Amino acid sequence: MVTIRSVIALAVSRGDLYEEVYMDMPEGFRRQRELKVCKLLKSLKPEGMVIILVYVDDFLITGSNDQLITEAKEILHQQFKLKDLDELKYFLGIILRSAIGVVLNQRKYIPELISEMGLSGAKPAITPLETNIKLTSIVYDQATGSTCDSPLKDVSAYQILIGHLMYVTTTRPDISYVIHTLIQFIQHPKKSYREIDLRVVRYLKNAPG
Repeated sequence: MVTIRSVIALAVSRGDLYEEVYMDMPEGFRRQRELKVCKLLKSLKPEGMVIILVYVDDFLITGSNDQLITEAKEILHQQFKLKDLDELKYFLGIILRSAIGVVLNQRKYIPELISEMGLSGAKPAITPLETNIKLTSIVYDQATGSTCDSPLKDVSAYQILIGHLMYVTTTRPDISYVIHTLIQFIQHPKKSYREIDLRVVRYLKNAPG
């Protein structure tokens, strides 16, 4: 996500890139794909710049002028079966354009998450975490003899939701503290921690934008 934000910021700034950029393909992507990328880079005219960001099967293309971007698209179409969605408006669950310019906003992603968790009719929470709450591990509870909270049986549901909320922190740093705290108990969460991560979703419902 840091790379995506950097590319978007560069595209918005419309500035020239004077620094040399060194990139290396990850293991397993060499040979055929590397040759295709090299062919693409060599075929482009030297003036200007084109950046191609690949995220799984999504491409984000930007550059210093429209002609170079068009040429890059044509070459990619020769190598891959692609669908051109034209100007970027929505990417990886993040809204990028508004009346004031380019912004990062998950106003579409968050309501979908609320609905998926079955909390569309739930009361919004004012804060992501209750005050003066003490979070302890199961090991700590066993050592101190505490039996007020039992281990969570459905660990996968807890872990999946934490993953979703981690992604939301891209544009919502106000939930970062509680999410990073809950991650400490990701392997062996307690029942009350499931209630906490659901509370975070209800907090997002209070102000999804």
